[in-house]
Amino acid sequence: MHAQLDRVAAYEAGRRTTVVNRVLQRVGPTRPFVAVYRRLGPRIDPWLNRVTRGKAATKIYGFPALILVSNGARSGKPRTSPLVYVRDGDDFVVVGTNFGTEHHPGWTYNLDAEPNAEIVVGEETVAVTAARADTATFDRLWPAFVTVYAGMTKYRERLDREARMYLLHPTVR
Repeated sequence: MHAQLDRVAAYEAGRRTTVVNRVLQRVGPTRPFVAVYRRLGPRIDPWLNRVTRGKAATKIYGFPALILVSNGARSGKPRTSPLVYVRDGDDFVVVGTNFGTEHHPGWTYNLDAEPNAEIVVGEETVAVTAARADTATFDRLWPAFVTVYAGMTKYRERLDREARMYLLHPTVR
């Protein structure tokens, strides 16, 4: 598993701020962008990840992004969700703002129902077990999300609920 995490770290080291990143930092938090991306992103991003062999997130978007593959809470079928993440040691951390919309994102329900999942980072598929972050962990890690993507602040301001944050612990299966 350590060799795999080393390959992920090498992939992460290739992330650079791009023109697309600067544009997304500005337009990403806007309601029109959110309305479009919420519907298209989950379809386009996994495909783009496959065809670019994981390089789209780092080379085009300039964000640390992963594809979460979780089992649907009701259907049990695999569901893919492209997500921005931060690292906390070996753990990958994701937060469910759902772009500041009313409901929690579906993937949070999936992880609550079945915490065993997979993530795809670059070309690496990593088995993970999810654990919801407590308040202290949320408060400690939230600033890292804002550093990566300032739009997170806007999303959180729109919420009338608390966002759910998960630590994805790499596991051997």
